[in-house]
Amino acid sequence: MYRDILRGPMIVWLVLALLLVVELFATLTHFAALSLPIGIIMACVIALCFMNLRRSSPLSRIFAVAGVFWLLVLLGLGTMDPLTRTDYPVVGATR
Repeated sequence: MYRDILRGPMIVWLVLALLLVVELFATLTHFAALSLPIGIIMACVIALCFMNLRRSSPLSRIFAVAGVFWLLVLLGLGTMDPLTRTDYPVVGATR
């Protein structure tokens, strides 16, 4: 009984664990460009399988898309500071 109930989530969990291993292997072997696509695939698996967005109402889908949008906005704002920061030398300062 419980075996049938847990079969779907366990398969999804194993797929996510396999993707994590692939991502870590890609990072260690200097194929870091694969990290972003693998992360996107992992997020899609979570959204479609664990969050059940395929069978949810349109309002739930709108809120999920809005959450991703605000996450991208916050990540963009968080990276703007280090990317645009410049260091100005101080005249006469010693290190």
